[in-house]
Amino acid sequence: MEKIIIILVMPNREPTIQEIKNSTDSLYGLVYYPYEEIQIDKNVYLIYSKEAKENSFPLCRKYKEINIYSNFVIVARNQNKYMSLNVNQINKYINMFKLK
Repeated sequence: MEKIIIILVMPNREPTIQEIKNSTDSLYGLVYYPYEEIQIDKNVYLIYSKEAKENSFPLCRKYKEINIYSNFVIVARNQNKYMSLNVNQINKYINMFKLK
């Protein structure tokens, strides 16, 4: 099975580059269910849990006006097919979600 490069962001840790199987199960297995997606750039999505706060997960990061609790991932997608982030995207989002 094809693998893709994503960014995993966890509470109180620096973002990490992950290579995972290109499957919905592999991608969503990193995020607490149920999921929400935000398009943060052209063909780039932030996938997070929309119920993590209610389940007492810790605050991970803030994106614009949204508090994101628990783990989330950044992944590229084009026409419903997940793809690897490119080097420029990786650098951009690693810097964007670094611990302050």
